[in-house]
Amino acid sequence: MASVQALDTNLIQTAKKPKGDSPDPAARKKKRILKILSYVLFFLSSLIFFTLVKIPNSAIANFLLNYANQSSSSYNFQAERIAVRFFPLPHLEVASLALEPRFPGAGVPIALEEINLYPNPFLGLGASFRALGYRNKIQGYISNSSFKLEGEGVDLSKLTPLADLGLDLKGILSVLYLKLSLDGQRVSKTTGEFHLSGKNFVFDPSNFGLPVALPILQLGDLEIQGTANNGQVKIDKFKVGGPGKDIEIQVPSGSLALNDVSLNSRYDLHILIKPSPSLEKAVPLLPSMLSAMATKRADGFFGLKLAGTFGGGVPSIKKE
Repeated sequence: MASVQALDTNLIQTAKKPKGDSPDPAARKKKRILKILSYVLFFLSSLIFFTLVKIPNSAIANFLLNYANQSSSSYNFQAERIAVRFFPLPHLEVASLALEPRFPGAGVPIALEEINLYPNPFLGLGASFRALGYRNKIQGYISNSSFKLEGEGVDLSKLTPLADLGLDLKGILSVLYLKLSLDGQRVSKTTGEFHLSGKNFVFDPSNFGLPVALPILQLGDLEIQGTANNGQVKIDKFKVGGPGKDIEIQVPSGSLALNDVSLNSRYDLHILIKPSPSLEKAVPLLPSMLSAMATKRADGFFGLKLAGTFGGGVPSIKKE
């Protein structure tokens, strides 16, 4: 009889215990700690939110521009407006961002009509971005050691930095993809990949100071693809032009050895060139000039090997 009463007492006590209440003291302590941490996190998030709301956008803009201009960058930064936005996600909205080289040879001026920077916890001191530059939309991310750039339908005729470099190239890039990381911010440690693909390319070589004047070249399609590993860049595919166009250029094999001093970076390329009959007719000296430095192949291509440094000087040219 006593055992039956004890069993009834245990059942009643079990029924009175709240569901989900863990009998483990360690588990209850863990729950209390997590609850306290959630309150602290909420408080800090609210504090940061209301602090940013109260700080004038002009003060934020001055702080960010001063920070950027005091960095080791080779550019000076200017912006018409920088504002903090919270919807749909917290981000910085920058209007009319201009980057001017600090000294000659440091680069070309860059201007973006608009750029939105989104904090990215996976990048450390970095941010994802969406931008409108030269009426082209691009996106990607940037940090102190990595960079990614993507775009579709990029119109090269609107990119004034190309003209500043003396490169008169027009066309539409249907694929623009560049992803790089630098170990210790050293160019010689660059790792990543790149891919450019497009159509309707037209090139004016008049700014290149060639020994013979060439007309404006209708190139058609372009395809460039490659990878980088520890500063060694391999060109996996390089093809410009094709049958029916003024000229066709291919690079069956090519490599770049990047150096922390960019002018000391080296290139080693195997190049195939095939001018069209119409181009040879327009420039009668072209076949003999190509034959002087390249081997004429049975398929109509002229093959040569080109090596040198980015710093200029006379490159090494050998016949295939």
